[in-house]
Amino acid sequence: MNARPLLLAALLGIAACGGNSAGDDSYLQGVGRIPGAQSVGVEVETDGATLTAPGVQGPVIGSRSTGNRIIVIGDSILAGTSNRYGGEMCAALVPLGWRVAVEAEAGQPASFGREVLRARLNEGWDAAVVFLGTNPSSNIDRFEKDMESIIGSLAPRPTLLLTTTLFRETQKATNEAIRTVAASHDNVSILDWGTASTQPGVLNRDGVHPTTAGRALLVKAVAAAVGNAPVTPGNCLNARFTDDSRVAGVLPTTVVPTANTANTVINATTVPAQTPAASTTTVPAATATPSTTNAAAVTSSTHAATSTTSVPVTTAAPVTTTSTVAAATTSTTRP
Repeated sequence: MNARPLLLAALLGIAACGGNSAGDDSYLQGVGRIPGAQSVGVEVETDGATLTAPGVQGPVIGSRSTGNRIIVIGDSILAGTSNRYGGEMCAALVPLGWRVAVEAEAGQPASFGREVLRARLNEGWDAAVVFLGTNPSSNIDRFEKDMESIIGSLAPRPTLLLTTTLFRETQKATNEAIRTVAASHDNVSILDWGTASTQPGVLNRDGVHPTTAGRALLVKAVAAAVGNAPVTPGNCLNARFTDDSRVAGVLPTTVVPTANTANTVINATTVPAQTPAASTTTVPAATATPSTTNAAAVTSSTHAATSTTSVPVTTAAPVTTTSTVAAATTSTTRP
């Protein structure tokens, strides 16, 4: 049997489990050496496509962390990997021993990171991942100051910064500001998502948001750059910031179980519920199994979106209820 696919699977957080990181920055427990500082990426098979994951530029985060609580901060790019959607980020990092909170909302600028840290910084975080800059301030100096404030607040915690997709010319200056901030802090490593996302099949037609294959590549690249937590076990922590109403139609379908409790591992395809713009509920008789929800896509104009929720419960006869709530007006100009 060819060992290379097995090595890549473990490398990208699919099969690896916690444990202490080795002293070498480019070592992943149970796997061996992975791409280190200023490295090129590795090939990843996802959805039938061969994509290249960027190597971490700087130390692997787990090799410098003293604990396993990690906060992941971002805009819609990371929101799409959160538990209210596919849950891919937890699915990638929890097996590596991390206790993960994904605080990401669609359409948020860099100042959102400061808001998150004001609310949650003192909760004992040991490491961080930050992906902001898709919606930068029109003033690049303001963006750089926001990022400097975020990284300064997180220091000396090991932190992974991601560059943005190059969907417009100004993103080059955004990414340069990210690299400038990283260069002035020895606790920061970089993952060059801007370059990785130029591969065919990684982004949707908007040139900003990842496809299913793109999200898989993103979380696997993050998992490799974060590496193993120094202690175990890992689990998935509740988020406080979950408002994605600023942007419509850019996030993946939501699959919702009937119940999830805080601080539990959440499967990549079953995630906590979020309130849809409108819903139709059908309750069949004499069953008792978890529910699933497919969230309706919404557009940039004010309208009533509709989604269908099947909630099997034990009851004497089928009951159907319908409710409709007007969706908030949103803008498609920001991811």
